Amino acid sequence: EWRSEDRIADKLLLLSHPPSLAVGARELNQLDLLQPLSFFESQGIYLYKNTRGGGLTYHWDGQLVCYPILKLQPHERNISNYMYKLEEVGLRTLKDLGIMAERKREKTAHIGLWMGNNKIASIGIHVSKWITSWGFALNLYGDKSPADFIRPCGLEGVKLITVEEVLGFVPSKQWVMNRVVHHFGEVFSRRVKIPNNKKQISNKFQFQITNDQN
Repeated sequence: EWRSEDRIADKLLLLSHPPSLAVGARELNQLDLLQPLSFFESQGIYLYKNTRGGGLTYHWDGQLVCYPILKLQPHERNISNYMYKLEEVGLRTLKDLGIMAERKREKTAHIGLWMGNNKIASIGIHVSKWITSWGFALNLYGDKSPADFIRPCGLEGVKLITVEEVLGFVPSKQWVMNRVVHHFGEVFSRRVKIPNNKKQISNKFQFQITNDQN
Protein backbone atom coordinates (compact mmCIF):
# COMPACT_ATOMS: atom_id res chain seq x y z
CA GLU A 1 0.00 0.00 0.00
CA TRP A 2 2.77 2.46 0.84
CA ARG A 3 4.43 1.81 -2.53
CA SER A 4 1.18 2.27 -4.45
CA GLU A 5 0.77 5.66 -2.74
CA ASP A 6 4.41 6.58 -3.50
CA ARG A 7 5.15 6.91 0.21
CA ILE A 8 8.25 4.75 -0.34
CA ALA A 9 10.48 4.12 -3.35
CA ASP A 10 11.06 0.80 -5.08
CA LYS A 11 13.09 -1.51 -2.86
CA LEU A 12 15.02 -4.75 -3.09
CA LEU A 13 15.10 -6.94 0.02
CA LEU A 14 17.72 -9.68 0.33
CA LEU A 15 17.35 -12.01 3.28
CA SER A 16 17.18 -15.56 4.58
CA HIS A 17 14.38 -17.35 6.40
CA PRO A 18 14.82 -19.70 9.34
CA PRO A 19 13.83 -23.33 8.69
CA SER A 20 10.14 -23.22 7.80
CA LEU A 21 7.47 -24.49 5.42
CA ALA A 22 5.52 -22.00 3.34
CA VAL A 23 2.49 -22.32 1.13
CA GLY A 24 1.04 -19.67 -1.14
CA ALA A 25 -2.46 -18.33 -1.66
CA ARG A 26 -3.88 -21.68 -2.73
CA GLU A 27 -5.00 -24.24 -0.16
CA LEU A 28 -2.38 -26.69 1.04
CA ASN A 29 -2.63 -30.03 -0.70
CA GLN A 30 -2.14 -32.52 2.12
CA LEU A 31 -0.61 -34.97 -0.36
CA ASP A 32 2.35 -32.59 -0.66
CA LEU A 33 3.29 -33.44 2.93
CA LEU A 34 5.05 -36.79 2.98
CA GLN A 35 5.15 -36.64 6.77
CA PRO A 36 2.56 -35.14 9.16
CA LEU A 37 3.06 -31.54 10.28
CA SER A 38 3.98 -32.84 13.73
CA PHE A 39 7.12 -34.38 12.17
CA PHE A 40 8.29 -30.93 11.10
CA GLU A 41 7.08 -29.13 14.21
CA SER A 42 9.13 -31.48 16.40
CA GLN A 43 12.18 -30.02 14.62
CA GLY A 44 11.03 -26.43 15.12
CA ILE A 45 9.79 -26.16 11.53
CA TYR A 46 6.37 -24.55 11.23
CA LEU A 47 4.02 -23.98 8.31
CA TYR A 48 3.26 -20.41 7.22
CA LYS A 49 0.67 -19.25 4.70
CA ASN A 50 1.25 -16.17 2.59
CA THR A 51 -0.11 -14.36 -0.45
CA ARG A 52 2.37 -15.43 -3.11
CA GLY A 53 1.59 -17.79 -5.93
CA GLY A 54 2.87 -21.33 -5.93
CA GLY A 55 2.57 -24.35 -3.69
CA LEU A 56 4.41 -25.81 -0.74
CA THR A 57 8.11 -25.09 -0.32
CA TYR A 58 10.82 -25.34 2.30
CA HIS A 59 12.97 -22.40 3.40
CA TRP A 60 16.16 -22.46 5.46
CA ASP A 61 18.94 -20.07 6.32
CA GLY A 62 21.26 -21.36 3.58
CA GLN A 63 19.07 -19.77 0.91
CA LEU A 64 19.40 -16.24 -0.43
CA VAL A 65 15.90 -14.83 -0.80
CA CYS A 66 15.26 -11.86 -3.09
CA TYR A 67 12.05 -9.84 -2.61
CA PRO A 68 11.64 -6.88 -5.01
CA ILE A 69 9.02 -4.29 -4.12
CA LEU A 70 8.50 -2.59 -7.47
CA LYS A 71 5.89 -0.32 -8.92
CA LEU A 72 5.75 -1.75 -12.42
CA GLN A 73 5.64 0.86 -15.15
CA PRO A 74 2.95 0.60 -17.88
CA HIS A 75 5.35 -1.09 -20.33
CA GLU A 76 6.33 -3.64 -17.65
CA ARG A 77 2.83 -4.78 -16.75
CA ASN A 78 3.07 -8.34 -17.94
CA ILE A 79 3.29 -10.84 -15.09
CA SER A 80 4.78 -13.65 -17.19
CA ASN A 81 7.51 -11.33 -18.41
CA TYR A 82 8.18 -10.15 -14.86
CA MET A 83 8.67 -13.74 -13.70
CA TYR A 84 10.87 -14.46 -16.72
CA LYS A 85 13.07 -11.53 -15.69
CA LEU A 86 13.32 -12.80 -12.12
CA GLU A 87 14.49 -16.13 -13.51
CA GLU A 88 17.01 -14.28 -15.66
CA VAL A 89 18.53 -12.62 -12.58
CA GLY A 90 18.95 -16.06 -11.04
CA LEU A 91 20.38 -17.59 -14.23
CA ARG A 92 23.00 -14.86 -14.59
CA THR A 93 23.97 -15.10 -10.93
CA LEU A 94 24.39 -18.86 -11.16
CA LYS A 95 26.39 -18.49 -14.38
CA ASP A 96 28.81 -16.23 -12.47
CA LEU A 97 29.31 -19.21 -10.15
CA GLY A 98 29.99 -21.50 -13.11
CA ILE A 99 26.56 -23.15 -12.92
CA MET A 100 24.40 -23.45 -16.03
CA ALA A 101 20.84 -23.81 -14.78
CA GLU A 102 17.77 -23.77 -17.01
CA ARG A 103 14.11 -22.80 -17.11
CA LYS A 104 11.27 -25.29 -17.49
CA ARG A 105 7.86 -24.42 -18.83
CA GLU A 106 5.94 -27.70 -18.97
CA LYS A 107 3.64 -26.54 -16.14
CA THR A 108 3.19 -23.52 -13.91
CA ALA A 109 4.70 -25.48 -11.00
CA HIS A 110 7.94 -25.72 -12.98
CA ILE A 111 8.58 -21.97 -12.76
CA GLY A 112 12.01 -21.55 -11.19
CA LEU A 113 15.50 -22.73 -12.08
CA TRP A 114 16.54 -26.31 -12.61
CA MET A 115 19.47 -28.65 -13.03
CA GLY A 116 17.91 -31.70 -14.58
CA ASN A 117 15.14 -32.79 -12.22
CA ASN A 118 16.62 -30.88 -9.28
CA LYS A 119 15.42 -27.41 -8.36
CA ILE A 120 18.08 -24.83 -7.47
CA ALA A 121 15.82 -21.76 -7.25
CA SER A 122 12.12 -21.33 -6.51
CA ILE A 123 9.90 -18.41 -7.50
CA GLY A 124 6.60 -17.23 -6.07
CA ILE A 125 5.25 -13.71 -6.43
CA HIS A 126 2.25 -11.53 -5.69
CA VAL A 127 1.21 -8.51 -7.74
CA SER A 128 -1.49 -6.09 -6.59
CA LYS A 129 -2.20 -2.76 -8.30
CA TRP A 130 0.99 -3.52 -10.25
CA ILE A 131 3.08 -3.50 -7.07
CA THR A 132 5.22 -6.62 -6.72
CA SER A 133 6.00 -8.57 -3.58
CA TRP A 134 7.65 -11.89 -2.70
CA GLY A 135 10.17 -13.13 -5.28
CA PHE A 136 12.72 -15.94 -5.54
CA ALA A 137 14.86 -18.13 -3.27
CA LEU A 138 18.26 -19.33 -4.43
CA ASN A 139 19.54 -22.50 -2.74
CA LEU A 140 23.12 -21.81 -1.69
CA TYR A 141 24.15 -24.28 1.04
CA GLY A 142 23.18 -25.99 4.26
CA ASP A 143 20.90 -28.74 5.51
CA LYS A 144 17.82 -28.99 3.30
CA SER A 145 16.95 -32.54 4.36
CA PRO A 146 13.45 -31.61 5.66
CA ALA A 147 12.58 -30.81 2.02
CA ASP A 148 12.94 -34.53 1.28
CA PHE A 149 9.64 -35.02 3.09
CA ILE A 150 7.52 -32.70 0.93
CA ARG A 151 6.55 -32.48 -2.72
CA PRO A 152 7.92 -29.05 -3.68
CA CYS A 153 5.18 -27.13 -5.51
CA GLY A 154 3.26 -30.39 -5.74
CA LEU A 155 5.82 -32.00 -8.06
CA GLU A 156 6.46 -35.71 -7.69
CA GLY A 157 10.08 -36.88 -7.48
CA VAL A 158 11.58 -33.38 -7.39
CA LYS A 159 14.52 -32.68 -5.09
CA LEU A 160 16.08 -29.39 -4.07
CA ILE A 161 19.75 -28.95 -4.88
CA THR A 162 22.22 -26.35 -3.61
CA VAL A 163 25.14 -24.45 -5.09
CA GLU A 164 27.31 -26.14 -2.46
CA GLU A 165 26.35 -29.59 -3.78
CA VAL A 166 27.09 -28.60 -7.37
CA LEU A 167 30.42 -26.87 -6.74
CA GLY A 168 31.68 -28.85 -3.75
CA PHE A 169 32.21 -25.80 -1.54
CA VAL A 170 30.15 -23.22 0.33
CA PRO A 171 29.78 -19.99 -1.69
CA SER A 172 30.07 -16.60 -0.02
CA LYS A 173 26.54 -15.34 0.56
CA GLN A 174 27.83 -11.75 0.46
CA TRP A 175 29.44 -12.33 -2.96
CA VAL A 176 26.29 -13.94 -4.34
CA MET A 177 24.20 -11.10 -2.93
CA ASN A 178 26.38 -8.55 -4.75
CA ARG A 179 25.93 -10.44 -8.03
CA VAL A 180 22.15 -10.59 -7.55
CA VAL A 181 22.08 -6.82 -7.00
CA HIS A 182 24.20 -6.25 -10.12
CA HIS A 183 22.11 -8.47 -12.38
CA PHE A 184 18.84 -7.19 -10.98
CA GLY A 185 19.83 -3.70 -12.03
CA GLU A 186 20.77 -4.91 -15.52
CA VAL A 187 17.70 -7.05 -16.15
CA PHE A 188 15.16 -4.59 -14.77
CA SER A 189 16.87 -1.43 -16.10
CA ARG A 190 17.08 0.02 -12.62
CA ARG A 191 19.83 1.46 -10.50
CA VAL A 192 20.16 -0.22 -7.13
CA LYS A 193 21.64 2.10 -4.56
CA ILE A 194 24.10 0.29 -2.32
CA PRO A 195 24.86 2.46 0.74
CA ASN A 196 28.29 2.39 2.37
CA ASN A 197 26.71 0.70 5.36
CA LYS A 198 23.98 -1.55 4.04
CA LYS A 199 20.77 -1.07 5.97
CA GLN A 200 20.17 -4.32 7.82
CA ILE A 201 16.84 -4.96 9.51
CA SER A 202 16.34 -8.28 11.31
CA ASN A 203 18.76 -10.10 8.97
CA LYS A 204 17.35 -8.31 5.91
CA PHE A 205 19.40 -6.11 3.60
CA GLN A 206 17.38 -3.28 2.09
CA PHE A 207 18.38 -1.49 -1.11
CA GLN A 208 16.66 1.52 -2.67
CA ILE A 209 15.99 1.37 -6.40
CA THR A 210 15.58 4.05 -9.04
CA ASN A 211 14.18 3.43 -12.50
CA ASP A 212 16.61 4.20 -15.33
CA GLN A 213 13.67 4.62 -17.69
CA ASN A 214 12.00 7.46 -15.75
